[in-house]
Amino acid sequence: MMDIGKSLFFVIFFIFYNYVNSQKAINSDAFCQKKTITSVCDPYLFNTDSIYIYNSTTTQESIEIELKRLLAVFQWFPLTCQVPYTQRLICNQYFQTCVPVSKTDNSSTISIPLRPCRESCDYGNGICGTQSLTPCTGTFSEPTIYKFPVTSNVFDLSSLGGPSNYNLQCLNIDTMKAGDLNGTYVPNNDTVTIDQTCVYPLIYRNSTNREDDFKKGFQYLTENSDCLLPCPVPFFTENEWYQFKDLTTVTGVISFVCIFFNIFIYGFLNKKHDRHTIGILCLSFSLWCCMLSDLIVASSPDYSLVCPEPGRFARIHDSRCVANGIIFQWGAVCTTMFWSAMAIDLYLVIKKLSLPAFTVKYFVIAIFILALLFTTVPLAWDDYGYGFGGVGCWIMSNSVQNGCFWIPMLVCLLIGAVSICLIIYEIVKVFKNVGRSGISIILANARLFGIVSFIFIEYIYLFVYHFWVQENTEKFTQNITDWVICVQTTGSSDGCPLPKAVPYATQFIFLFFLRLLGIEVCIFYGINSRSKNIILESDLVNNKYFKAIRSKISSVGATSTTKNNASTNNTSDQFNTSMFSVEVSKNGGDDDDL
Repeated sequence: MMDIGKSLFFVIFFIFYNYVNSQKAINSDAFCQKKTITSVCDPYLFNTDSIYIYNSTTTQESIEIELKRLLAVFQWFPLTCQVPYTQRLICNQYFQTCVPVSKTDNSSTISIPLRPCRESCDYGNGICGTQSLTPCTGTFSEPTIYKFPVTSNVFDLSSLGGPSNYNLQCLNIDTMKAGDLNGTYVPNNDTVTIDQTCVYPLIYRNSTNREDDFKKGFQYLTENSDCLLPCPVPFFTENEWYQFKDLTTVTGVISFVCIFFNIFIYGFLNKKHDRHTIGILCLSFSLWCCMLSDLIVASSPDYSLVCPEPGRFARIHDSRCVANGIIFQWGAVCTTMFWSAMAIDLYLVIKKLSLPAFTVKYFVIAIFILALLFTTVPLAWDDYGYGFGGVGCWIMSNSVQNGCFWIPMLVCLLIGAVSICLIIYEIVKVFKNVGRSGISIILANARLFGIVSFIFIEYIYLFVYHFWVQENTEKFTQNITDWVICVQTTGSSDGCPLPKAVPYATQFIFLFFLRLLGIEVCIFYGINSRSKNIILESDLVNNKYFKAIRSKISSVGATSTTKNNASTNNTSDQFNTSMFSVEVSKNGGDDDDL
């Protein structure tokens, strides 16, 4: 739930003070006017027969508009503030009672405003908690006239032809009395009716169980508000949000297919497993799980996976969301750990060091167990769901995210960085020791070093991005607050700029890098001489059916080539065909010929 109360107080009372209290206490253009419009303030005004109009450009309608800007967010005040006393204080600040004072020659009158007493202001601040924001001791531009007088204000009206020391008692909001002045106020058991209008895209919800709603993922603006934040939060336009989803869907599906190609080669076709192929297979399977979570996102044409209902963010009881988060978390943790393992493996290859087979097996088991642990902890704490960003479900709270993913990732990044430095050191050492003759060793492992380095750079970006967002979370939340206030007070979202958060390009790159990993691993590990040899030596290629197809294709191709040669060389067709048949009989049994 968003706690935006303090910001609302500041903005609301800023509006309040700037509209009413920035006026001059004495203005020659001011005049008194009977209340002519219907307002929610009518039951709370001291005197509806005489309303203070500051100048010719001010109307009762314009005062009502400004008043509604305040009352539109009055529901967000503390419950102690939502009482008739506060309503009377606010209304008599906007629709101030006008007191006409006769000039000394009785030719006309001068209009001055009746101000609430300081005691009333102090009490209102006390029940609303706004003492530090709205001081009650200030004066108007005339330094002797107080905005909230202790008992009365003394007006020097001599410049306008009036008395030089006119004494006007303040309005006691509690008793609704102002010295000897008469008013129209009628004491009654008045109650405050709070306007619960929620301007689009905010969503109104009449809650019967606020605590249960919160657990379900409904994001109310405050504890007292019936307005919900839209899901997803409008950090981006609707079109931009769907661009992110399309990016995730397209690149996720491509990566899913690419990674499955690796799994098929190193898992199903490969007959000879070693440390290197086991590492590739485990890394590929981990990434495949990440891309599988993207297929869950892609299964919904809209954002219903993460926003099951208007104004509701998916939570632990939403099974598809939880499945999406768990699969991604397990795959992401495994991917990071196996990447660091591949960096270590590359260093061992260059150093020509080997490990016992059982060491590799236990290492793989240990990674899977750690990944399972880091995946289970958020589940035990009901922390899988959808937050304010992204296109899929994951761990929501920063503390659990940091503990179960980003800190383990930092450890893996350090291991990978050390391995990369050691690899570079070994490469330099090879050049120094054997010169150009050592290039073959380096070139043989260049692709592996490339993928380890590329992933390292991408992980650094993701890591920095996350903690930059985490560091600026409070600022982003404040931007949401400002946007909400703008929407509610202006009555429309059209003129309110979207709350500033992560730049579009930065978010786009973040989502893209997560999916690019699968394509990179396929290119670097799936398309090389090792994978080609695995395919050529596999049962898929060497079964009798595939051999027959190969032989048939070779025969057709050879016959076509013979005819072309015969035409070109102008020799007998019979001779060429016989010669090619010999060649086919010689080469037909070569199992390695593709």
